[in-house]
Amino acid sequence: MHWMQMGETVHSPAPWDLPLWDPSHVVFFGVLYLVLMALGIGLSLVFRGAMKDMKNEEQGAKH
Repeated sequence: MHWMQMGETVHSPAPWDLPLWDPSHVVFFGVLYLVLMALGIGLSLVFRGAMKDMKNEEQGAKH
């Protein structure tokens, strides 16, 4: 495993490869991962709702 030196650029988005001694990296990647989690949760809720609606239509229930 290669440990990063101060001032070296990030070549991987993996959390264990981030130089967290630099506050700008903490803010940028913290916001990035929060946005990705929010998108993932939102898409899964939409997908779950679509499956629920599709199941209700198959059973003959109308809106």
